[in-house]
Amino acid sequence: MNVLTAQVTPARVSVLIVDDARVTLEILRRTLKQAGYEDIRVATSGQDALDQLQDRPANLLLADWLMPGMDGLELTRRVRQLDEDNNQYTYIVLLTGREGSDSLSTAFAGGVDDFVNKSPDNTELLLRLHAAGRVAALQNELLQANQRLLELNRLLGTQNSFDLHTGLGNRQYLEQALGKLLRHVEGRGGLACIAVVSLTDLPRLQKSHGDGVLDDLVEITAVRLQQSVRPLDTVGRLDEHQFAMLMHVDDPDQCHPNAFKRVHEALNLRAFKTRQGFINVRCAMSICGIPQKDITSTLQPGTLLDMAQSGIPEAELSGRVHQVRWQRPG
Repeated sequence: MNVLTAQVTPARVSVLIVDDARVTLEILRRTLKQAGYEDIRVATSGQDALDQLQDRPANLLLADWLMPGMDGLELTRRVRQLDEDNNQYTYIVLLTGREGSDSLSTAFAGGVDDFVNKSPDNTELLLRLHAAGRVAALQNELLQANQRLLELNRLLGTQNSFDLHTGLGNRQYLEQALGKLLRHVEGRGGLACIAVVSLTDLPRLQKSHGDGVLDDLVEITAVRLQQSVRPLDTVGRLDEHQFAMLMHVDDPDQCHPNAFKRVHEALNLRAFKTRQGFINVRCAMSICGIPQKDITSTLQPGTLLDMAQSGIPEAELSGRVHQVRWQRPG
């Protein structure tokens, strides 16, 4: 981890607070000011917030869910598009009085990072914002590092392990990374989780919109996947239409279709901004988890990637994330 990230303090974190109630804005501003935050901006509407983020990004966005005009969820969707355009990550926290797991699921599926019930006591909010500042800083460091890597790979013309179009590792790179992941899980426990994403209608879109739009869709997919994973996870390009994500998880529930619902919806429900306007894309996703007890020296990373890929047809038919049942290759 970068030393600077490990030492992130409130004074180094920029915050934008959005609420149509000016009294609430002032209370939150004073609360954050007393907690050590210095770069605090306020907005009284979703559009006001977007205009300010266009001028200067923020690390944290703290917004009311229920606002007239553009509510918190619509603001979240617009900010995610802005982040995508600017290679930036904004950590979004919604404030609401809503209760229940349905509200929580709606918020998370919409791209929200955290969800805090309104309360006169802001202790919980401050604790979450402190952690959120570190997450935002680390995620933006990762995006910047990936951009530098892309530029370096293009400069050097390194074609053995990297896809020059996206800057991601290619299949050869993924097989090497998966081999290291298997050794890590073998020593530390948990599961090696593989997720494959397939842009299933790229041939149709290429035929109707041309190669330029195809390039845009591939690049945007790479960005969305990088923004959806943790800093130590791996994202690579398997082939022209498919990507893979590799991650170490401690619990089988973390390698379950429900755990990837947000990524799946970010690809299928959010339009892609291309040179010919916004275009919707159909994406299929399949996942496979390899537990520690089944990892041996005979497992071949390429075979495991093929196994994860084998679930794509079923995922495309069902319209949901498909889990490939793990079985040792014969």
